[in-house]
Amino acid sequence: MSQGKIKVASGRKTDADSYEAGAVPIERSVWSLDHTPPAHPQLAADLEADIVVVGAGVVGASLSLHLAERGLNTVLIDAAQPADAASGRNAGHVQPYLLSLDPLDALPGKGRPFMDCLIENRNIVFDLCARHAIDADQVQSGLLELARKKSAELESKAQRWTKLGLDVEILGSDRLRPLVGTDRYSFGTLWRDGGCVNPFLLTNGMVNAAIALGARVYGDSPALACERHKGRWKLRTEFGSVLADRVVLCTNGHVGEGFYSELERTQFPLLACGLATRPLPQSLLDVINPTRAALSQHPAGLYPMVVDRKGRLITATIPAVGRAHRSDIHFNYFLRHLRRVYPEARDMGIELETYWTGMTHNSSPAYEKAYPKFYRMDEGVFALMNFGSWGNQLGPMMGMNVAQALAADQPDSTVLGCERPVEVRFPGLFSTKLRRFLIPAARLADQFNLV
Repeated sequence: MSQGKIKVASGRKTDADSYEAGAVPIERSVWSLDHTPPAHPQLAADLEADIVVVGAGVVGASLSLHLAERGLNTVLIDAAQPADAASGRNAGHVQPYLLSLDPLDALPGKGRPFMDCLIENRNIVFDLCARHAIDADQVQSGLLELARKKSAELESKAQRWTKLGLDVEILGSDRLRPLVGTDRYSFGTLWRDGGCVNPFLLTNGMVNAAIALGARVYGDSPALACERHKGRWKLRTEFGSVLADRVVLCTNGHVGEGFYSELERTQFPLLACGLATRPLPQSLLDVINPTRAALSQHPAGLYPMVVDRKGRLITATIPAVGRAHRSDIHFNYFLRHLRRVYPEARDMGIELETYWTGMTHNSSPAYEKAYPKFYRMDEGVFALMNFGSWGNQLGPMMGMNVAQALAADQPDSTVLGCERPVEVRFPGLFSTKLRRFLIPAARLADQFNLV
């Protein structure tokens, strides 16, 4: 692929700035590569509803679906189309656990309601797909964390979550070898409740299920203003409006909006890139991750990997500063890693099929402590956002939980609580630290077999 210009499915071209902004066309994402859902119409009328949801990602889609299930008149709008942003660009992992439990102390009930909700709904992605006949290439094949040597940290985490109710197995090299097809890793944990999913199809599937229950969905309709109007809220777009009792903002960080712009200052943005190989021959797939488990390496998590139903290897990483557009560099990093882990791949002509970038938004400068947030912006206006990298699991869960609270007219009863947005300090420091120092160091360590 040429540097700085990559031809996309629609024939358009994108430049380096688009890659750095995480704004390349969604057609570049492997998750949408084989799928073109029907476009939802632009909002071009003045409507009324009980609740209007802004942002048709995995969070807004789940919220709208669960509101519609409870009989609330729901309108969902998006500046583009469902799953156009982070929900169509992530790594496809379904991770049923949290990296850190430290932030729980700040949540209602010291986090016990949140934990109970997480454990009870650990299968929510797969349950939603089954209940609403969503085909999102979902596979509850487990999530494997892999380490070169025995890790007290992994072992302790597995034991703690087992006591909390998750199905976690600690594995030695004898059990790992047939699961991952390599001798590189001698220790690991298998989270049987985890797996992988096509997040683009999951999001669109939930949107379609919401429509079947009466929700109205509009695309290509950026929200321009949110104003009081006769005791309710009027959300305006360029050609229409929605008059509703309540508004919930579920946008990808609410960046650049002309109202409640303070939401942009509650987060630590981080650019990520994803890539997918062309489908591999079955002989190689029988070696590389034959069970289709979601893979993650400990401690750096440098190349999380899933295999889709077409036999593509899909991974994600953090791109180097100023090189987000260089698909060749990041593919070669991955290929070097893959061939070192799987010698059988060294003579195979593995090719890059597609490469994309996207933006995540985190609530904490410490990656493992980045919990989502539920904000009260005004009386009747809320924001559910900052899901970071855990949206595939926590997005559907929190959409359900917030829908329950709003349907009962008890927004403060959500398991996250309901807080006022707080401006963070040095929002760019998180990204700088990762992209300039930690990730390059992890790549060097990986190259020289130090981890």
